[in-house]
Amino acid sequence: MSGRKMGSSGISPYLYLAPALLFMIGIILYPMISSVVISFRKWNGLGPMTPVGLENYRRLLFADPDFRGSIVATFIWVLMSVTLLTITSMILALVVEFGVVRRRMIAVTRTVLFMPMTMSLVSVGVLWSLILNPLLGLLTKVLAVVGLISQNNPPDLLGTQSTALLAVFFPVIWQWSGFGMVVFSSAIQGIPEEIIEAAKIDGCGHWKQIRYIALPLLLPAVAILTTVNCIGGFKAFDILYVMTAGGPANASMVATIYMFRQAFVSTSFGYSAAISVIMFVVAAFFGILCMRLSQRTEKYF
Repeated sequence: MSGRKMGSSGISPYLYLAPALLFMIGIILYPMISSVVISFRKWNGLGPMTPVGLENYRRLLFADPDFRGSIVATFIWVLMSVTLLTITSMILALVVEFGVVRRRMIAVTRTVLFMPMTMSLVSVGVLWSLILNPLLGLLTKVLAVVGLISQNNPPDLLGTQSTALLAVFFPVIWQWSGFGMVVFSSAIQGIPEEIIEAAKIDGCGHWKQIRYIALPLLLPAVAILTTVNCIGGFKAFDILYVMTAGGPANASMVATIYMFRQAFVSTSFGYSAAISVIMFVVAAFFGILCMRLSQRTEKYF
């Protein structure tokens, strides 16, 4: 009977799935295949394509120091995303869940900390460019008032090679820590109340509850958030381009900005497509690696 019922449905299930399948083919699969095909061509975006075989990849991997520099900047950015962003998110979650005394204020505090997530990356980049401006920025005025810097010779964080990449990451921490805080807060709320109550009866304060109960049970959430931050780090473009456009002297030029320059400044779409293919492989490798570590962590706990 069940077999006849399934067979009688005919093509109907496929018709229901067709819109989603067409969307995936048109928006995801087709552009991916096109990028791979174009990566073996020389193309300026308008004229005919010229097959060049593996020349774009050979040039990228062995004869392009700018690409190697962008890879280094990309991995630094990903490392900061995986470590700093995860740590600040966890700190905010622990402060909200264990530091806020009144329970009614927890939801309010959580909402306020999450609000930067509602802003676009472009607007955040413009806002923080003004804050970090060495002449007119709020940060300069605050540091000058407390005596940490001289008003006559303020540091240009975005215009210095050694500090540009880290300075751009400050707004990312400000905006995205709220997202990680929500993830960690949900994990903390999932801890059985009996465990917390038993710890309180044994005389454990907030610090011991955090150290011996919360932190070990947060490891699965750490693994999940690390995966999300790792993939997001490889895709970073908007805020970097708005605040520094890859400068100064290519100090903050990650692979996505270099790919954009090759396509829309140098009109080397084939070369840019080769960069996108390589970065897709790298991001997929590290994304799968983080997912495997996440699955192992979840099984362990």
